[in-house]
Amino acid sequence: MPAYKFQIPARSKALRGQLFGNLYSNYDTITIERPEEIELDRYLAFSHPFDDWIFETISRDRRINFFHLDNGYIGNHKHKTPEYYRISYNSLQNTKVRPVSKSRIQHLEMDDKLWQDWNQEGEYNLLVMPNNSNIFKYLGEDYDTWRRDTVCHYDSLPEKLIIREKEGKRRQRFESILPLMTNAKKVITYHSMAVVEALCLGKPIEVLGQSAVQHWQGQFGFDRNAMLEHIAHSQFKRDDFASGLAWDITFKYQVENYV
Repeated sequence: MPAYKFQIPARSKALRGQLFGNLYSNYDTITIERPEEIELDRYLAFSHPFDDWIFETISRDRRINFFHLDNGYIGNHKHKTPEYYRISYNSLQNTKVRPVSKSRIQHLEMDDKLWQDWNQEGEYNLLVMPNNSNIFKYLGEDYDTWRRDTVCHYDSLPEKLIIREKEGKRRQRFESILPLMTNAKKVITYHSMAVVEALCLGKPIEVLGQSAVQHWQGQFGFDRNAMLEHIAHSQFKRDDFASGLAWDITFKYQVENYV
């Protein structure tokens, strides 16, 4: 077993302890409470929600290698509580598409509600707003300025614009946004996972910030298997974290191939 070393903020351990248990059991892992305690030879692993100092620290010091854990990209709409969680290395979503040695598509929970043929017809452009400004701090932008300029730009286009605010729990958001995406000509977002679902629904996307599927923005009618493979190698079930499989795949797919 590789001698990886980790450091986990106390709040992440308290709120998402089941996702980090394997690290404490099998690796040299410590719990930290302040940025001053960060050790550069350890991977920082944290989950959402997290303390503001984490974003501030990783934004200021790019020497820190980190793993960000959050709700999975697709599949949680079928569960009352999240079953899938994503891992992103040195990013808030796994934006780098890499070749895979073994398929994991069969581990995705797809259904007719989520998977549709390509369809570029629609009544409007759908702009899905982020629910907080933390991502903008990390990427060095001002949320209020971005929102004003973005709405102004898309309002000036011939296509009708519908703005969707991000609110409520994931499962309820999916049910309410599904008909909006189905009837959209294009789905636009800064960081929302809605664009992953939009591609599954056969809709073109535009990413203004950072997304796991930004590689496919502006494309239409392509074979979506590579996109699904990328997602399947970037999110995992709870049991995969407990067994350590989630971390094994993440190191092979993201860390060893990191550029």
